[in-house]
Formats: sequence, structure tokens, C-alpha cells
Amino acid sequence: MSSDSFRILDTNAAISKLTGYSQEELLGMRLPDLFPEAGRAAVAAQLAALATDGLRVSEAKCRRRDGSVVDLDVQQRRLEDGRILSVFRDPSQAVQAQGHLRRMLAGMELFAATVDADGKISYANPVLSALTGWSADELIGCSVYELLSAGAQGYGTVELGRRLRTASLKHPLITEIVTRSGENRLVAVSATPLEDSAGERSQAAILGHDVTEEHALRILMERELRQQRDVAAGIGRLDPGGTAATTAHAICRELRNLNEVDLAILFTFDADSDATVLAIDAPDNFFLSAGDHLPRARAGYLIQRARLGPWAERWQERSQDGLYGRAMTLAGAQSFSCAPIHYGSTPLGLLALGSLHGVGQGEVAAQLRAVTEFGAAATALLALDLQAERVASRRRLDLGKLIHAHAYSLLFQPIVEIADGRTRGYEALTRFLDGEHPDARLAAAWSIGVGSELELAMLSDAIEAGWQLPEGLWLNVNVSPRLLDDLGPVREILAQANRPLVLEITEHEVITDYPTFRAALSSLGPVRTAVDDTGSGIANFAHILELRPDFIKLDIGLIRGIDTDPAREAVVVAMCHFARDTGCRLIAEGVETRGEADAIRALGVDFGQGFWYGRPQAMEALIAGTSASAAKLGRDGAREPASKSPLGRRAQGGD
Repeated sequence: MSSDSFRILDTNAAISKLTGYSQEELLGMRLPDLFPEAGRAAVAAQLAALATDGLRVSEAKCRRRDGSVVDLDVQQRRLEDGRILSVFRDPSQAVQAQGHLRRMLAGMELFAATVDADGKISYANPVLSALTGWSADELIGCSVYELLSAGAQGYGTVELGRRLRTASLKHPLITEIVTRSGENRLVAVSATPLEDSAGERSQAAILGHDVTEEHALRILMERELRQQRDVAAGIGRLDPGGTAATTAHAICRELRNLNEVDLAILFTFDADSDATVLAIDAPDNFFLSAGDHLPRARAGYLIQRARLGPWAERWQERSQDGLYGRAMTLAGAQSFSCAPIHYGSTPLGLLALGSLHGVGQGEVAAQLRAVTEFGAAATALLALDLQAERVASRRRLDLGKLIHAHAYSLLFQPIVEIADGRTRGYEALTRFLDGEHPDARLAAAWSIGVGSELELAMLSDAIEAGWQLPEGLWLNVNVSPRLLDDLGPVREILAQANRPLVLEITEHEVITDYPTFRAALSSLGPVRTAVDDTGSGIANFAHILELRPDFIKLDIGLIRGIDTDPAREAVVVAMCHFARDTGCRLIAEGVETRGEADAIRALGVDFGQGFWYGRPQAMEALIAGTSASAAKLGRDGAREPASKSPLGRRAQGGD
């Protein structure tokens, strides 16, 4: 529009729609002519004033082409080249736009308010009323400062209120507002200026929404993500090469490093009602420590619950838990999250982490996830060891019962001097009542830590039973090299013997320190030694060379069929030469036939042991047989050597 004549130089389609004139008709028309005649002078004066004001906003009545009048909002601005830009708006369209905006805000659940220059609220929408607890009437006239708590992003309450009042917030910020109940709610808020019809800034419009739950959720998600990273890092630090105990302690230590975890415990289940603390990481002076057993009722509860999988629970003291339950309550226990350690479908133990202060449901859920992941790692790292220990524990229990009940029998087999056929001694042999071979039973006992206890019991019983043997006969007893690691009990038992003893050293174990072992044997007093099962393996040859025993017992594998096997005969010949050169004597084991007996006699073996000379017998049968032989000797005046009495030999037993 020309500024000197106020004639229209250019138009758009919208002004044609508002006035009813075509764009061609509008071009060249004086702008004041679009208004009723009574107001044209005022319009011309306003246009002239733009020379100094630069911008004018007003409301005016426009005369349409058909003579009707319509209310318009008019904004006029002088351009740099002197022309005037006039913008016409239909107020009804503005009202529709405001209605649409209100509906949009309602759909977005935004709160809205207007604040005057003094910071007083002049309008509040229902969302703000619902959020704060005050009605719209109560909010109107209230100072915006009364709704604000401490500001965010470095703003204090006064500064934040000023920025809201003056609409000088370039970006939305997070702050707190105070509700009627005194609760603080976290909100995201922004402010924009409002202008009156003259274009003057009159109020500030404040928009925002409640982000309390969103913020809490974000914090929870960040915490969970951080904990997931911590759990993964903790599991990665575990050493799979450690022992079960060290691994268990490492797991508890890593668990306790997590947020909100005050103690971590790893229990092992030894039976249906036995739970033991394998490892624990807890505050100082906590009442539990590694090795402690839980009360039977509590252990039974944990074992039964572990069969169902991971769980979380609030701590509740139960009367059946006794002092344990009271101590846990006094320690401040609030909640526990637990994950079982399985071998197949069998729960072998339990990993538990606890809080000694109140935690929210979200923290409990996070702890349950953490202990479940650590429980899976513990199962992978510990299940095999815990299962092996469980089996060993049950075997220890069974062997303890066996030892206590003496669930084995002692048999005595004669050792005969081949030259004259007379019995010179007896070997004490153990037979378990359940039929398990002694070597297997002893190996199992040593593997689970009760081998010494079992061997000492067997040795003691053999020495005690040996008191009933005839005078002048020696007694052979079997000992494993490792039994002499603790000489005190062995020496005490051997001292109870009433006859010469021969210690048969089994060949199944390697002796790594022969000087120490020889010193141990020497400290036992006047006992002789024999190396057992010579010829069945390499270890016994090392025993012979290093120990220089009094007797060498030739294994049944060398004696079986020696009368028809030149190779076996050659080995025994060599052993006879060795024995003569070293001053020891040979005992042939497992002699069962006349041919074998004749062969070893011809080769110069000193002693024989086996079915040919006599089967192993219980002491009662042995005593009865000895008494009968003595009576027969008294009647006949002589006694036929066992080697010349096949019937008597065959009647006496087996190895």
C-alpha cells in the first residue's frame, strides 16, 4: 500500500474473501474506503501515525462489497521502503483457533495459566487445578511464587518466578510446584508473552505438564541399566579356577557391591533340612559367619522354597526360627531376594541378598533380577563342586555310621614257612558287611577326608582281635603310606599289640619323600615292614628299593600258574636272588594248587599264603580249629605239616 495516498498496491486471496472484492477491484482502491464512512478519518489518521510508531494493532469494522460490516483485527506496519503492510484477521477464526488449542492442550493434559505483570494468576485451566488441588477460583489472584518450590537448572524460586512472569524462558525447564497437600510435583514448564489489542505485552502464558512419574521412571531405568552393567561386570570378575569356597566368597562380595544391598549369603543344602553358610559378606559384627548351620525349621523352609525358583520376600520373623529369627530381626532385616543353585532339578544351595533398611518395590525387583543372574553364574561355577561335596558329605555320614557300628568283619589268614609247613603268623583282612571291596572302600574314604578315621578303626580292631592268637605268632596289618602322616594315633594303637607286628605297605600310593617316610616307620618302635603286592605295579618296586623291607610279598599275579609259566618262574628266581642279596624274605601270595606250592618251594621262596595253606577265618573259627588241632596232636603224638595234608588245607578257607 502506498504511504502517501494509502492506495492498495497488492493483495492476497484471503483479503478478497474477507471483503468480497476481487483482487482486481482492490488494486488502486484507497484503504480507508474499505471502512464505513464514519470511521475513515480515524483509519487515515492511524495510517499517518505509522510514520513515527512503525506498528499499530487495532480492532476495526470493515465494509464489505455487499454493504455488510464485519469485525476484523488489523495489524499495520511501515516497511523500510515507506510502504505500509496491513494484515486483516477475522476474530471469529481466532476464537475457533483458541478452542482448538484448548482441546489440543486438554488432549495433551497440559496445564495452562496466565500471569499478569505483578505475578498474579489471572487464569488457570482444570489440569492445573487437578494437579495442585486448588480450584480455578482459588488459583486466580494467587501469586505464582506461592506455587513454586526450589527452582531447577540453577534458578532459585524468586528468579524462576520472575522469568515466568516476564515470559523470559527461552527453553522449557524442570522444576517443582507445591500442591495443596504440601507434596512437591516435578513439572516441565515454559512461558510465552501475550499482547493486548494495541500490541503491548500484558501477560505471560505458562504451559507445562507433570513429569513426576516420567522422571521417577527414567531414574529407575537408569538405575536398572547401571545395575545391569554392574552385575555383568561383577560376574565377569569371578574366577572360575578358584575353589568352591573362594568362588562363593567372591560372589557374595560382588553382590554386596550393588546398590541397596547390605548383605549377601550363599547357603549350601546338605540334606532335606540342613543348610550351612558357605560364604557371607555382611556388616561388621553380623551374627552369621561361614560354617554356621541354620535352624532346622528355617533350613527346611529355604530348601522347599528353593525348589520353586527365585523369589523375593519381606522379612518376617517366625516363632519356629527361634534365636536365628530374633537375631535377624534385631539386625534390621527388611527384605531378601533369593536364587537357588541347582544340579539338575535338585537345589544344592541358595544365594540370598538382603537389605537392612526399607527399599521400594522397584529396588526389590532390581535386586531379584540381580540375584537371579548371579544365581545362574553360581550354578555354572559351583554346581559340580557342591554336588560332589554333597555326595561326599553323605558318604562321610554313611562311613561314620559304618565306623561307629564296626560294620565289617576281621578274618585272619595264615602265613606258612614253606620249609617246615608251620604257621609263623597271620594277616588280618577286613571284609565289609555290604560286600564292597576294601580297596574301593578305603579309596572312597580317603577321597572324602575320612580315610584316616576308617583305617585307624580297622587297625585298632585288628590289634585288639590279635590278642587271641596263639603266642609266638606275628600279626600282619595293612597300612597306607598316608596314614603315617599323623604318627600319634598310629603309635598309640600299635603299642597295644601283644605280639610282633608286620606293617604291610600297600603299593597303590606313591611315596614322594622316602627319607621322611623311613623316619616315620623307625619312630613306631620294634615293628617289621613288608611291601605288599610286589609285581602288580611300578610303585612297589620303588618301595622295595627305598624302604628295604623285612618281607617282600609276591603278588598273586606272579604266583598264578607259575608251575607252567617259565616267564613267571624267571621273575620269581630274580626276586629270590634280590632277597638273598638284600637280607629280606619272600612271601608268596595266592598259592592255591599243589603245583604252585611245589614250584615256589623249589625256587627257594621262604613263606606261602593262600588257599593251599589256609583260607581266611574269623577269630572264633580260628580258635576252634587251633583247639581241635591241639587235641588231635595230643592223641596222635604228632602233627602232620599242613603242606602234607590236602584235606586239612582244603577245609580252611579263602583269600
